[in-house]
Amino acid sequence: MSSSPPAPPSPDDPARPGPGPGESYREFRRPIAVLVLCTGTAGFLDAFAFLRYGTFVANQSGNLIFLGIGPAGWHPAWPAAGASLLAFAAAAGVVSWIRSLPGRWSPALRGLAATTLGLSLWTFLNVLLHHGQDGPVSRAVLAAAGGLATGAFTTLFVRTAGVKTTITYQSGTVVKTGGYIVRWIAAPGTDRNRARQASLLGLLTLVCYSIGGGIGAVAQQRPHWVPAWGLLALVPVALLVRRVRTGT
Repeated sequence: MSSSPPAPPSPDDPARPGPGPGESYREFRRPIAVLVLCTGTAGFLDAFAFLRYGTFVANQSGNLIFLGIGPAGWHPAWPAAGASLLAFAAAAGVVSWIRSLPGRWSPALRGLAATTLGLSLWTFLNVLLHHGQDGPVSRAVLAAAGGLATGAFTTLFVRTAGVKTTITYQSGTVVKTGGYIVRWIAAPGTDRNRARQASLLGLLTLVCYSIGGGIGAVAQQRPHWVPAWGLLALVPVALLVRRVRTGT
């Protein structure tokens, strides 16, 4: 009597064997340290942008809400939310495509280069436009610049130890972490161990994003060079990239 083969594990399942596309263990020498640093930086930049421009540059779910309540008269900064969302989507799409191309340098280095350019542009405009104090147009321009930077930034991490991870928006992380925690409690044997690993990874990501947001709230009191601090955070990240060339 034969039985049908088991279904392959989902790409988002912590039990999925081996590294997949964008696996951070393949791209970084200390991926957990890089995840902590990048997620904290994303929360830091997002909090700063919200408190100064009235919109997010990473949490695009929040910006979608602003696009709904703004025209209803409850959030005047909604054009900046739209600018951030469009810029984020464009940057994430373009940089993801660039990362997939064959070439001399690794996808991680290309993503870092794009993020560096985005943060440099944002820093320049943040100083030039007086961190959004000149009115709604300047805030929309700055939100778009921040969206470009964080859209590139989000491509740096896709998967860690077989678990889908994000560094710039956390709604999906909350959902997946909740599911993993239930499996940690209820699943048997090996599945429980894998669910525990994924749960702890998700909780670490959420805590780092929140702590970064708190630091960003403090930093916005001296707002001129805040985006440049994101550039400083990229220095140790660059040092941890695996120096592997991906093509000729």
